[in-house]
Amino acid sequence: MASPRIHAALLTAGLISRLLAGPFPPAAGQPGSDAIPAADTRFTLWATAAEITRGPANIASANPVPVSFGGPEDALGPADATTAEPYTVVSLGDGGSATLTFAAPFGDVPGPDFAVFENSFSSSFLELAHVEVSSDGVHFFRFPSTSLTPASANIGEGGSVDPTNIRNLAGKYLSGYGTPFDLAELRSISPELDIQRITQVRVIDAIGTNNPAYASRDSTGAIVIDPYPTNYYTGGFDLDAVGAFATTCTTYAAWTAAQRLVDDGALPTADPDRNGVQNLIEYLTGNGIVEIVSSSTLHFSRFSYRTGGNLKLEASADLRQWTTLVGSINGAAMQSVGTAIVAESGNFCKDVTVQLPTNSPYRFFRLSAELAP
Repeated sequence: MASPRIHAALLTAGLISRLLAGPFPPAAGQPGSDAIPAADTRFTLWATAAEITRGPANIASANPVPVSFGGPEDALGPADATTAEPYTVVSLGDGGSATLTFAAPFGDVPGPDFAVFENSFSSSFLELAHVEVSSDGVHFFRFPSTSLTPASANIGEGGSVDPTNIRNLAGKYLSGYGTPFDLAELRSISPELDIQRITQVRVIDAIGTNNPAYASRDSTGAIVIDPYPTNYYTGGFDLDAVGAFATTCTTYAAWTAAQRLVDDGALPTADPDRNGVQNLIEYLTGNGIVEIVSSSTLHFSRFSYRTGGNLKLEASADLRQWTTLVGSINGAAMQSVGTAIVAESGNFCKDVTVQLPTNSPYRFFRLSAELAP
């Protein structure tokens, strides 16, 4: 948040200094923008708890002093900062962070899944931040980001950032508009992240200097440039709110609704996205993939919190007759049906390992599912 006395100078600088447009969506209100207004009716969850770690007003100062504007409560609930009243926020300072917790977990649906709101008063004075998510509160995973703003020089607190040069960095849009994030981009990044059950979002201020000793970098290693320094007690990223769209689905009916499936496309045996995986199997496992680790070891994953379906791993020697090796009834632990040995690990997204006898005749394997009675 810039000092009020320089607002006019910043606005003038924003009109005069225009960077070459990049390939990403433009400012809020312009054609093609993906900015999400705070009043969007898709928001069903807002953060209910926040832990703030303050950064200094100027990390390169001889005596860095932490910023002090706002408090954790200012990052909770619906976004309420506006260009006229931008002060209902908490300032993070250079490299500071906020970890937001939700009363209920949320998950991946088609399109964006959540948005982060800052309090910029213009479409060019953009203070940026990295965004990470966690499904256990311990392991956090960062969204891949891109900053194409030239790092040849610091732009100063009066400089402009063109939003078309920014991707997957919070703060891309002015007050009242959130920067969207799609959990699908983190699919399969780690077995320690369940994109269908996100409990925390972490926002980390990007230090906008081109000094490599302090600079933040995007996913390609490029320096992220934004107005720097903003040497005030309001410096750094100013967090207004984080809102999510869809609570974690625990029933098949809720999942089909979240996926916007209707009529025949919502049937358990349907495959509306044509990825080769039937709806019910996708609901229970996420991807329906069986990995053949070795001639006697198989691996797949499933969501233990998703009820309403019975999941089975089947095997065949000839693609005609199929035998059930292991199964789960209505979300319960996987049990062996024959001579296979099954083991599970993980809290909510279960990693399932199946060990076959060394003389097993089976060559083909598949997952199958049916609605639980």
